Amino acid sequence: GGGGGGGDWDRGSQMPRDNRGRGGGGGRGDGDASDWQRGKAPPPPRPVAGRGGRGGRGGRGNRHNNEPFPDDDFDPLVRNANRWVPSKDNSIMAKVEKQVKGLLNKITKEKFDRLAGQLCDIQIKSYDMLTLMIRLVYEKAIGEPTFSDMYANLCYQLSQRVKKSPFIQIIESDEDPMAEPGAEYNYDDGGSASFRWSNDVSTSDAEILGPFDSEDQCIDVALGNDDTDPIQRGEMELSLHRLLIKRGNFIKIMRSQGDDKFYMVCFPLSQAEECGQQLSTKIFTSEIECQNDATKMNTFKRSLLNKCEDEFNKQDIYKDWKEEMKEYKKLKATLSESEQNEREEELEFRRMKIKKQMLGNIKFIGELYKLGMLKEKIMRFCIQSLLKLEEVQGADYLKFKNVDDDEMDEEDHEALCNLFVTIGSTIDNPKAAPYMQAYFEKIHVLSEDKSLSSRSRFAYQDLIDMRKMGWKLRRKVETAKTLEEIRKEAEREERMQQQQSMQNNYGGRGGGGRGRGGGRGDKGGYRGGRGSGDYRNDNRESGGRRDNRGYDNQYDSRGGRGSRNDRNDGGRGNYGYSPNRGPPPMPSSRMAPPPVAPKILSPPGGRSGGEQFSKDKIETRAKNMRDEFMNEGRDEKELLLTMDENLAGNPDAGSIIVQLYADKAMDCKAPEREAMIDILVILYKAKKLTKSDVEVPMADMVEFIDSFVVDSPGAIGFLGEMLAPFLDMKVLSVPWLCEKTALLMKKEDQKEVIHKVIVETKKACGDGAARAVFGGPNEVKALEQLLGAGEFQAIAAKCLG
Repeated sequence: GGGGGGGDWDRGSQMPRDNRGRGGGGGRGDGDASDWQRGKAPPPPRPVAGRGGRGGRGGRGNRHNNEPFPDDDFDPLVRNANRWVPSKDNSIMAKVEKQVKGLLNKITKEKFDRLAGQLCDIQIKSYDMLTLMIRLVYEKAIGEPTFSDMYANLCYQLSQRVKKSPFIQIIESDEDPMAEPGAEYNYDDGGSASFRWSNDVSTSDAEILGPFDSEDQCIDVALGNDDTDPIQRGEMELSLHRLLIKRGNFIKIMRSQGDDKFYMVCFPLSQAEECGQQLSTKIFTSEIECQNDATKMNTFKRSLLNKCEDEFNKQDIYKDWKEEMKEYKKLKATLSESEQNEREEELEFRRMKIKKQMLGNIKFIGELYKLGMLKEKIMRFCIQSLLKLEEVQGADYLKFKNVDDDEMDEEDHEALCNLFVTIGSTIDNPKAAPYMQAYFEKIHVLSEDKSLSSRSRFAYQDLIDMRKMGWKLRRKVETAKTLEEIRKEAEREERMQQQQSMQNNYGGRGGGGRGRGGGRGDKGGYRGGRGSGDYRNDNRESGGRRDNRGYDNQYDSRGGRGSRNDRNDGGRGNYGYSPNRGPPPMPSSRMAPPPVAPKILSPPGGRSGGEQFSKDKIETRAKNMRDEFMNEGRDEKELLLTMDENLAGNPDAGSIIVQLYADKAMDCKAPEREAMIDILVILYKAKKLTKSDVEVPMADMVEFIDSFVVDSPGAIGFLGEMLAPFLDMKVLSVPWLCEKTALLMKKEDQKEVIHKVIVETKKACGDGAARAVFGGPNEVKALEQLLGAGEFQAIAAKCLG
């Protein structure tokens, strides 16, 4: 069928060729016809798969090329009894490792207390388990240097909680405690007992001796008085019964929980290390002395310090990496370009990871020192090792010399600078002054050493400058933050940007085009100038003209009004020259005088000097002021004295404190919120706060209250508590409140704010005060405009009566 080919052709004659390729014929496998006559066997299929015409999907059906199928008669697969199956490691160490890793992966500053408590609650049943936990915490700390302070705090908490080591075992011995180490073994059957300790005694030995009926029988076999062959422990559960060292043999006696029989393991004391049994090197005369030493040597803190020491003392941290690099260079010629690039990227990634871990180790050690877990002597050792300094013994005064191999590599320079940045403010104390002087003498030399890279020299110079500035960092170092801190920081930055924008818009108006020297410029400005040190002359806007000498004729001897061209310029009073306007003007009596420095206002309370505190320091002192106020009987006199200190040299201190307390009030406990409100009221009444100090932060709180509600459902009520006393004192007004509340997007939020403020005012100040605040004609008018007359009347009927 399908005669799509067409053409003159008689049945029985040779079929004409179809030159249309894929088109005709409707063949089943190929598009063109083949030499074939009816009655003959069909030709074999073409090996190339093609779609043919409409006849089908040429080739898909002949994928096996007509090869016979294999014999279907075969035996089914049989599962062997010893076949491989996946299995879990259910050992106690695997479970603890999984638990610790899971908690460390989840830990953040916000969840720190809860997860650190869970880590501290893990029962450490062996020394291997203790070292496993330390290794996991340590690897996490050096791998994430940004959070090293958090991990150091975690280690501090673990060291406080994990003080007792239940895995320590005391071993009774007949050894001579006065014998020299390595001396021939000597014992005295009639003498007093001595003691050793071990932190690695297990009852899971694969082979044991037994069973025995008594403890004495175990000792006889151990001393060679009776021979017996070991047996496999299998699944037998054993508990430790007694440990002793007798006649040069270590004997561990265990008891079966099933048949109450005794079993034991023994070996010569000289083979203890070969058998994997840890023993204290020192022999003690009393069990209490032995127990105290064992506890001291096996605490979390001691084991952590050993780990820090081992990592710090690694001679060449790049040893393995260098070997890999040598191997790569040998094989580089045999690799393709893509393989070379891949291998080089891998090696560079490894190098950066090793360096990151080295710097993380230094920072982590510094954070441990700041928490008191490392002594100053250890930190001096670290600094001297990095500086390649050695203390001269026997000198009359503290003196250092360079060690024989005093070559410092790039990593030493970077590690040293990082260490001082971390611990500088702590270790640079009067007691350590001689050491610090010696260290910085060499650092000064290094900062001027031209053989060092510029990066290292500048890092040392930054270190010197930082010490001169009291170890204040030039840039803020990012540390771990809670989500709440991040949110508040973002909101604070947004508010600052808005305030800066408002100030710029306000200051940009200049003198309003009156040509009086920009009388309302930025704060701290001067008459005749832009007010913020901007001395650019913009004649393109002002249309100012020049005289025939090419200079701008703008200033008269008064320095303010200037010429008519100056009036068109809004009186900006610029005195600098523009590169587009020729050479700078020569001094003359007609030039404007230089700007006068802004006056520094004396702080409130008559204080004319003192330290000017930064914003962070004011916030810290505000927190301390709140705590002292709560804990010391709400002493108003002490509160006012502290506030005077805060205001010294910083007129914005009041606004900063109000802003801080307003933020804290959204997520603190009721007693703290009450204390902060009382503090603000006392400070305002004592004229330590101005109306603007209160008004601006409170306006921000009202405007952003809907975002606070997301994290703190009771935020609107807390806002009402903050506003109530200031509305009662007429510091804030109801029209002001309505104006700020109108900025909220949702009508429900506006209604809830007004309702809660009325309720809290009534609760804090009484019914009469609430009616006086909200019942005046101007107040009612503002509230009805905000909410609508019906809504406000409903709230007033419910709350004001």
